[in-house]
Amino acid sequence: MNIDVDSGPPTPGTDDTPYIRFAIEQLTRDQEVQRPSTAASSDSYPVERIIPDLGLGYIPSTHLTREELALARKHQSSPNSERLFRFNATRPLTAEPPVVNNPYMHNGPSSSEIFIPIEPPLRTPRYPELTFTPTILRPFSMIILSLLCLLMIAALIFCAIYSTHHDGLVSWSGGIYGGLYFVFGFLPQILAACVFLYVQCVMSAITRILPYALMAMDDAKSRTNALFLGIYPRSLFIPRWEGPVVIDMSMSFFWLSVWTIPLQGCLFSVIPADGVWRWTAVQGVVWTLVAIYFLVLIAVVVTGLFFFRRTTGLLWDPRSLADIITLLPRSNCLRDYPGTDIMSNKEEMMHSLAMRSDRLGYWRTPNRTQGIFYCIGEEGASTRRYTLDKGKLQKVEVEETSDVEQAADLYSRATRFRYIPWYLQDTFVILWCVTGIILFLALIVVSFLPSTELRKGFLPLVSVIPNAQGFSPANFLYSFIPSVLGMILYLLYQPLDMALRRLQPWAELGNPNGATANTSLLLDYPANLPISCTINALAAGHFRIAITSLLSSLFILLPILAGGLFFPLTTPSSGVRMIPNLPSFYIILTLLILYLLGLIILLPNRYQLHLPHSISCLAEIFSFVYNSNILDDAAFRAPRTKADLVTRLMARSAREQLEKRYGFGVFRGRNGKECLGVERLGRRGAQDVLVLSGQ
Repeated sequence: MNIDVDSGPPTPGTDDTPYIRFAIEQLTRDQEVQRPSTAASSDSYPVERIIPDLGLGYIPSTHLTREELALARKHQSSPNSERLFRFNATRPLTAEPPVVNNPYMHNGPSSSEIFIPIEPPLRTPRYPELTFTPTILRPFSMIILSLLCLLMIAALIFCAIYSTHHDGLVSWSGGIYGGLYFVFGFLPQILAACVFLYVQCVMSAITRILPYALMAMDDAKSRTNALFLGIYPRSLFIPRWEGPVVIDMSMSFFWLSVWTIPLQGCLFSVIPADGVWRWTAVQGVVWTLVAIYFLVLIAVVVTGLFFFRRTTGLLWDPRSLADIITLLPRSNCLRDYPGTDIMSNKEEMMHSLAMRSDRLGYWRTPNRTQGIFYCIGEEGASTRRYTLDKGKLQKVEVEETSDVEQAADLYSRATRFRYIPWYLQDTFVILWCVTGIILFLALIVVSFLPSTELRKGFLPLVSVIPNAQGFSPANFLYSFIPSVLGMILYLLYQPLDMALRRLQPWAELGNPNGATANTSLLLDYPANLPISCTINALAAGHFRIAITSLLSSLFILLPILAGGLFFPLTTPSSGVRMIPNLPSFYIILTLLILYLLGLIILLPNRYQLHLPHSISCLAEIFSFVYNSNILDDAAFRAPRTKADLVTRLMARSAREQLEKRYGFGVFRGRNGKECLGVERLGRRGAQDVLVLSGQ
């Protein structure tokens, strides 16, 4: 196409230079992406442009177009060409085209969809600082945990040094049923358990808060995977690394506390000194524990510094489903979620939601009449659908299912009840129960059969003679191994309990008649501290949760008691034997019976816990609410505090006799299409929610 520059502008009296300039920049974008940025590039002028705007929306005073281009470069994607195609030679150039604000538009963002992150005025009630941190991660709590670690380190070092210079601590007396045996055989594990439970609660809070803290960062790379990070506590069998390096390091050091209770169980032994037996600290165990507690102390300090005055992007603790939903009503990133509600796993969802950098914080749009608002959003949302491949812009292709296939999946019970954690599947729950019963019966037979009666003790099979450092192979073996087995049983039950806690709100929403907000959306069992979950579950009538949460706390006694269960003693008839402390043994048997009961109560009523896919991360939860009309409800419209949110959800209007009820089923969403997720039941003028029955 040839342009005759001498023919004059097509619109007399109007300078077309801004339009030509804008068109040239758009047409040369691909070339600009292919070569490195230079000081002479079109987006780095040393002074403001002096060309008048003339209604194009390209003036430097608003920096709108330059912001869009900057966002496009930031996300390595094509710039928005909507402004270029608004030009129409058949109408006046000053006329503004109509802007359609469609939250599910895929072609390109309107001005109301272009989110610009901002920092609102500080110390204003209208815009609170987004620096909420759970109490357990605040400086006072971190100082307390640090002091506990320091006290433990000091006590261990004192015992080691005193034992070395005074041939032990105190003389042996009272046997295995006396007060001294409790002090040296059980008290160290009890103290270690207190620190361990504290650390476990800290790790749980870090897991819950970290995705939000990452989304509040300015760096887009740090925010990339935040939506897919787990938000619920996980098993402590192995450490996990999926966050910032400092947090991964801290979590690894925290994980080492798993070994403190078994090591404390074999911390003390007895040695001969001047013809008498004396309690002494085992030097190797002492210094191993000192190293572990020192690493835990480092983790506490690093964690405390990481969250100190950090912008977490939160107004309050996101403990429940309702707290998470409040982050979405104004979001501009939900249009990418159609179809995710029926996906089967996180990997499939990560492919569909590729290259995300969602941010949590305050926003504004080019339309300043919309004011400042708070939500999870994305800068230049539609530009994310492009990536840079070999120097060229390539569109991210997402496989889409047909309407017929999607409808079949929406109404399919196989899809609706497809997922449950593998350890709660029928096969595995039955396996846990059968295995537990067999092992428990074997223990009973071995413990009470006349030929192997445990109260008589058993031969140690390894040397019981302690060396100069206080280490006795028999004492270490029969203290450390039983305590490790007890810790394994404790850790094995934790995922079972946590799975029930996090799935209970969804089970309530899956009832044919739905559930009130108080018994579903506002439940926060996964974030509850030990014992408090039991109390809250009893108040809500969730008795299985109450029982399992109580048992999961009680089972910490298994590694505590097992560490001091056996001790080598000389018997008149059989020489040296490992003799059990019978009171602790009977308590352990009682706990094992409760363990079996805790497994058996998992058997009934698990079908309602099934979902189309997991809800372990934010993206998976968003997939069930992205299209829900509850995002337009007043209850979720910018609540100021958690109390404000609860009040709105529990309030009744003058014409309502009952509390609002919510369900999980198929409904027609905000985009006019059917989807599967959470919706309010009995909404006036709306299609009923089809809640699929588990039967």
